[in-house]
Amino acid sequence: MSSGPRFGVWTVTLATAVLAASCAINRLDRRLVPPSEAATLDGTSPYLKAHLRDGHVYVLSGWRRDGGAIVGRGQLLDPNRALVAEGEFRLPADSVALFETNVVRPSGARIALTLMAGVTAAVATICLTNPKACFGSCPTFYAADSAGEALQAEGFSASIAPALEATDVDMLYRARPRGRDFVLRLTNEALETHVIRYADVLVARRPPGGRVFVTPDGQFRGAWGLRAPSRCRAEAGDCRDAVLAFDGRERSSPADSTDLAARELVELEFDSAPPGPVGLAIGARQSLLTTFLMYQGLAYLGREAGRWLAALETAGPAVRERAAGLGRHLGGIEVLVPDAAGGWVSVGVVGETGPLAVDTKIVPLPPSVGGARRVRLRLTRGLWRLEYAALAALGDTVPVLRLRPHRTLRAGRADPAALAALRDSAGALTTLPGDEYRLVYRLPKDPGAYELFLEARGYYIEWMRREWVAEENPALALRMFTDPAGTLRALAPAYKRLEPEMERVFWGSRYAAR
Repeated sequence: MSSGPRFGVWTVTLATAVLAASCAINRLDRRLVPPSEAATLDGTSPYLKAHLRDGHVYVLSGWRRDGGAIVGRGQLLDPNRALVAEGEFRLPADSVALFETNVVRPSGARIALTLMAGVTAAVATICLTNPKACFGSCPTFYAADSAGEALQAEGFSASIAPALEATDVDMLYRARPRGRDFVLRLTNEALETHVIRYADVLVARRPPGGRVFVTPDGQFRGAWGLRAPSRCRAEAGDCRDAVLAFDGRERSSPADSTDLAARELVELEFDSAPPGPVGLAIGARQSLLTTFLMYQGLAYLGREAGRWLAALETAGPAVRERAAGLGRHLGGIEVLVPDAAGGWVSVGVVGETGPLAVDTKIVPLPPSVGGARRVRLRLTRGLWRLEYAALAALGDTVPVLRLRPHRTLRAGRADPAALAALRDSAGALTTLPGDEYRLVYRLPKDPGAYELFLEARGYYIEWMRREWVAEENPALALRMFTDPAGTLRALAPAYKRLEPEMERVFWGSRYAAR
């Protein structure tokens, strides 16, 4: 379950190493092939990697197809790439999540993207104009709302490699069930491979006239009497209209021109507070700042990514803690309240990695003096888009019912294999660019009386673009690890040059248009 800002150990600095090491590198034509197409594997590849759903991988040499199986000699590695076994292996093709081949091409050949034939010329052209803004996402989930259908959640946004597999809980704030059969449309809209362990809907009965929210530490709490701020101010002026409702209007700011970690304050004031315990509900998503940083890291790592990954996946806790420095400098959305000495004290932090879907959490606040409430939000300039803020009476924790999908559809037809993969604790559903499923859940009677959440677990692998390795620079890659503060200052001018066009290029390079 996610809690607080999910920049994690790898999300920005080390994410670049994991991503690049998982993708094609210079002079290699790398292909990922689903098990149903094992007959198309390139027999000229000297090695065959067979990725299993649990993160293990077989690396085979001298391999061959033998009926419905793959036979070869090699090694079995665990998700951290430690050796498990070696020898002769025979793998039924349907026991594998994805096959990978890597074939050396003549010098000067372009770097091949995974399944490059699926990339449209329009997408490639858009990405060439600004390769640091090419579209990327984790699994995306859509559901019916009051106006039709809307993006409700993006799953495990920071889990960019098998070793980072994680569980993510998202409030489906705008979902409006149209009966007891609740449908989530699951999509893979980017040049990525998604491995989804499960995608369960959690339901909690709402208090009369209220909602249920998740706290940063994962508690489900009833809330009622939601009150919009009477005032919202930041350096750029009034921001109240932007945070009143989930209406697409967001409060955002440009990044600082000299330091990408520079902070700003947003002042919220409420004319009155409900009696008893209260909490501040915040709905927000990220800008494309972390997208830029991730892709810049890819550019710096270039062909050295494999070496970085090998060294860092087995690194000790101290090294991993140090590697989280870039994320710590960026931070989340910090909630502060006045203290008895006339200053301000932090009472919680919210914010998840991901620029697509708004994530909503509630931060419990300490008792206040008097009826009015003043709250400050401290956040990195240009990193967060605030959609919603409200003060609410906060109740006790509420029980939650877990629902697994009872039907899974693909192209309008039942897909029992996908359903089994999502319901089997040892399985996983693997999706490729353009894949789309409809997951159907059976809600309790009176579905409108329940709050809905999505709990998803898994990881995803970004595919390499050749533009990302043109700036290979091991020294600057190392600096992202050893001097995150200096890196964020040094990269500020480059980001500011791209910032005005980031959104347009990002959404224009979407692989699967919606």
